[in-house]
Order: sequence, then structure tokens, then C-alpha cells
Amino acid sequence: MSVTIRVVPVVFLAFVSCLSLVAQAEIGTGTVQDPVTGKLTNGVQQDWNQGVVLDPQTGNYIITYKDAYGFFNSSVLEPATKITPNLTAQFRLTNQDGLIEYRYALSNARTSKQGIKGFRVLVSSVAPGNPMKTGNWEGMVAPTVKGPNFYLSWFCSQGDNVCSLLPGRRQEGLRMTSRDLPGISVAEIKGKTTFISGLVAERDVSSALAQQINDLTSFKDFVPRNTAVPLIPVPKPFDAAAVLTSMQKHVNQDLVAMKLIDPALASQLDRLFQTAIAAAKGGNTAAMKGNLKDLRQMLKREHADVDKDDDDWDKEDDGKGKEKDKSRLIDKLAAKVLDFDLKYVQKHLGHND
Repeated sequence: MSVTIRVVPVVFLAFVSCLSLVAQAEIGTGTVQDPVTGKLTNGVQQDWNQGVVLDPQTGNYIITYKDAYGFFNSSVLEPATKITPNLTAQFRLTNQDGLIEYRYALSNARTSKQGIKGFRVLVSSVAPGNPMKTGNWEGMVAPTVKGPNFYLSWFCSQGDNVCSLLPGRRQEGLRMTSRDLPGISVAEIKGKTTFISGLVAERDVSSALAQQINDLTSFKDFVPRNTAVPLIPVPKPFDAAAVLTSMQKHVNQDLVAMKLIDPALASQLDRLFQTAIAAAKGGNTAAMKGNLKDLRQMLKREHADVDKDDDDWDKEDDGKGKEKDKSRLIDKLAAKVLDFDLKYVQKHLGHND
């Protein structure tokens, strides 16, 4: 039997407690891994309870199981979620044949207990020839197992060793270009763990414990952060109806599911998208321009500065600015992304914003 054993995020502590196996203690000999240092101690004789428990002092998980030879193992899994990251994204149209430049700044809170070793995010495309390296940080693009999209990963590396962004530090200059317009995707940010689990072999886990671990590993071992990435394909030659259709789908499916927009506002935007798409397909440019203007006005009513460009690309910004304490019908970053995309379509129609 083969099972996949992965680290479980700290955020699900209560869930772990509910799933602990109920079993009687069994006397035996085995190996114990220290939850602080990761050091292994062999030949330990004690009462063993198979299952998963949380070590409250370290936030690590202890998996106890009996292997195929009758020996017990108490191994530690350290989650990569002991971090409080902040990821900011900025994007602007370049003078290079419609390319859009994306820049990212990553910071790690002083209260984090781990450094940040990297993050990955789903994108639609990255233009070739990007110098995706700055300092110890390097970017890489890889295809996903399913679907047409790609994973864009940024990671800290010093030669053959994995490095990290220490608590209280900030990394700027992560940049790439794409022909596709921005949308909102979830970045999976991972902390750097301090030691390797002492799990001997996956086949040694009992079926009951394997089921428990599989239940736990349905949760991901990363800290999620919303960010702007290339996600709205721009066909060549340009097709306004196709771009607007992709934007409409992104709002109705992704932004609503991510709770970045109120469903009522999403419905209002959807109606305008429908009329704009119909106008584009019918060649009614004047009507489409009016629809695009109305869409941008709706976003501006929620965030008055949504159409302002960021002059300082390296400033610290939580995506909400002075409005972060006000109740809005759409997240500010999502609004800025949509406004940028709408303005891009306007420019292709000869509209001087």
C-alpha cells in the first residue's frame, strides 16, 4: 500500500485534534524523533499510541506508527506555514510590442518563525527571454499536469542550498513579462523547514493511520495570498470580444469564488460585459466604448483611485491603501486589475484615456 504523506498547516490544529486515532497504548521498542531538533533516538522502550498529535511548543506534528517489522516510529512533520508573508504585485504596459511587465515584492513579518523559501502561482503565460533572477532569488516556469496554464515559481537558492527570506526582511525586484492581461490568482507561499521528517517508509503506515493522514493532507502546506498575474489571454490579432469574455468568466467564476467581489456587484458587471461582448461581435464600436466606460465607472465608485498608476513600484502596499478599513463591494487589487484590463481594451479601440 502506498500513501502520500505531506505536512499539515498549523491553521488546522482543531481539525487535527478531532481526527486523532482512538487506540489503546501498546508496549514496544522504537525510534523517537525530537520535535525541536529533529534528532533520532533509537531503542526507546515505552507505551506507544499510534496516530497524529500536535506538539504545542513547536507547532510540529508527531506521527506515531508501527512498521512492518513490529518496531514503532515517532516521527515529526514540520509544516511550512509558520510564516506571515505579504506579497504585493504591480503591472504596467511596456513599449515592447504589447508586453506587460509584472513586478513582485515579498516580505516576511518579524513575528514569523520560519524564513520564506519561495512561492508559486498559476499563470496563463510568461514571455520568453525574461531575466528572472535577482540576488539569490530565481524564477522558473513549468507546465501544470492538467490544463493549459503554467506554474510560475520564485525560490531562494544559494548554489545547491535552499536559502530563505528571513523574518523582518523584504525581497524586491521579482519581475517577468507576458502578453496576457492580469487577473487574480492565489500564490502558495512556503516557509523553510528546519529538519527532515524521520518517516522510514510510506508502506510501513497502517491502513487506519494512512486514511487519517490522507484526510489531513487534503489541506495544503502553504500560506495563501492573492496576487495579480497574467491570466487573461490576449489573442493576436486582437479580439475585443474574446478578451471581454475571458474577463467576464474570471469575475463570475474566480473572483466570486475567492470572495473578492460582492455577488450583487458581479451580477451588475456581468450584464454590462454581456452587452459589451454583443456589441464587439456585432461591430458596434461606439456602443462597446460606452459599455467599457460604464464598467470602469462602477469600479471607480468603489475605489476612487482605481485608475491611478503606481509611480513607486517598490513601495510597501497591502492593496487597499487608505480605504482598507472601509467596506467595499470589490477588493481593491481586483478592481485595479479589472480597470487595467478594461483600459487596455479601450486603447485598442482608439480610446485616449
